[in-house]
Amino acid sequence: MPQTVGSPELNGIQIFEWGLHDRNFSVASTPADLIDYVRDRYGEHPVPACDLHKRRQEGYGALLGNLLSGVETKTQLLLDLMAREAWDLFSCAYGETHCVGHQFWHFRDGGHPWHEPDAPAEFRDAIQSVYQRIDRGIGELIVAAGPDTTVLVVASHGMGPYTGGPQLLPEVLVRLGLGSEGGRKSFTSLTLRWVQECFHHAPRPIQPFLKALARTGPVMRIQSTAGCLLDPLESSRTKACALRNNRCGAIRLNLKGREPHGRVEPRADAEALIDEIRRELMELKDPWTGEPIVDRVITATEAFGPDHHPDVPDIMVVFRTDLGILERCHSTRVGEVYTQLYYRNIPRSGDHTTESRLWAVGPGITPGNGASRGNVLDLAPTVLTLLDVPIPQRTNGRPLAGCEAWARRWATMTQA
Repeated sequence: MPQTVGSPELNGIQIFEWGLHDRNFSVASTPADLIDYVRDRYGEHPVPACDLHKRRQEGYGALLGNLLSGVETKTQLLLDLMAREAWDLFSCAYGETHCVGHQFWHFRDGGHPWHEPDAPAEFRDAIQSVYQRIDRGIGELIVAAGPDTTVLVVASHGMGPYTGGPQLLPEVLVRLGLGSEGGRKSFTSLTLRWVQECFHHAPRPIQPFLKALARTGPVMRIQSTAGCLLDPLESSRTKACALRNNRCGAIRLNLKGREPHGRVEPRADAEALIDEIRRELMELKDPWTGEPIVDRVITATEAFGPDHHPDVPDIMVVFRTDLGILERCHSTRVGEVYTQLYYRNIPRSGDHTTESRLWAVGPGITPGNGASRGNVLDLAPTVLTLLDVPIPQRTNGRPLAGCEAWARRWATMTQA
C-alpha cells in the first residue's frame, strides 16, 4: 500500500496494513479518515489472515479465490489513489505473492512431504496465477503513471521450500549450558521444554491464555529451572538465547549494561562466548547423513560494522538448504536434538529465500537492459539518487545504472 509518510513537512498519505501478509498492529491511515473512504468504497481486504485454511481443500480454494480478488481490488484502489495528485513518490506493495508462496508451495514441489500429486490443477498453478494477476496490475499502474515516470519494481525476496534449522537453536543453546537452567539434562527439564514448544503452536484462540499463564510467578520459576522462559533474558543465569526468527537463526547475548539482567561481560567474555557458540554450531551434524547443517555463523559486527544498531542479533546462523528438512541435529556435546518444523497452526510449506530483484522502467531506460536489474539493497540508493538526495556513506547497495541521468532530469523538472 502507499508508503509515503503524511506529515506537516510532506504532503502525503499512508495506509497501514490493508491487505498485508501479516498485520502486526492494525489497519489505519494518515490522514485518519482515509481508511474510512477505503472501507466504504473497497471494503476490507478479502484475506484477513493467510494461515486459517486448516490444510483443507475448501480452505485452500477460498484462500486462492480471495487472493486473486484481493489483487484486483488493491489494483483499483491504487489507481484511485494515484490519480488524486501528481505525486513525487508513490510506493505500494502486493503482499499476495507472499501469502500464496507460503501456503501453496507444496502443491508445485513434488519433493515436499505435503505434496499432493492429485491436487486440483488450480492449486498446483496457484502461485503462477497470483503472480500473473499481479503482473497485470503492475502493468496497469505503469500505464497510469505515464511515460515520463520512472518506475521501480521490487521483488524483495524469493520463495522456496521451508527447510528449517533456526527452530533447533533454543534447545541447542540450552544443551550448551547457556540457558537459565545451567545445562542440566534432566528428563523433567527436557519434557517441560518440549511442552512449552507445543504451547507455542497451540490453537490461536487459546494462546493469549497460555501466555498469560506463563507470565505468572510460579510458572516462571518452573520455566527458569527448565531453561524455557518465554523471555530467556529475564534470568540473570542466561548467557545467550535464540530469538524467534525466520530462515536465518538469531542469537542474542545477555550482556551486562545492555540487558536488564545481563550476565556476560562485554568485550573479552562476550568474544570468548561467541567463539564457543560458533565452534559448537559448526559441529552440528545431520544424524542421517553426517553432514554439517550450518553453512556459516556471522556476528553483527562482521556483517554491519562496529556501530550497528543494538537491536541487531549478536550472532546470525545460516543453515544449509541442500539437506532437505532440518528437524534433527547431533554433536558430541549437545547429543541429539529434535525440534518439529511443521505445525498446523502455521501451515506454511514455502519459505523466504534470499534472492531478490529490482527492475526499472522509464525515461532513458532501454527495455530489457540487464544493467537496470539489481538487488533489493539497491532500492534505497536508487530512490535517493532519483530524488537528488545524498546517499549516506554506509548505505548498502548501489544506484542502478542510469540513475545519474534520471537525477539530472529530475532536477530540471523540479526547477521548471
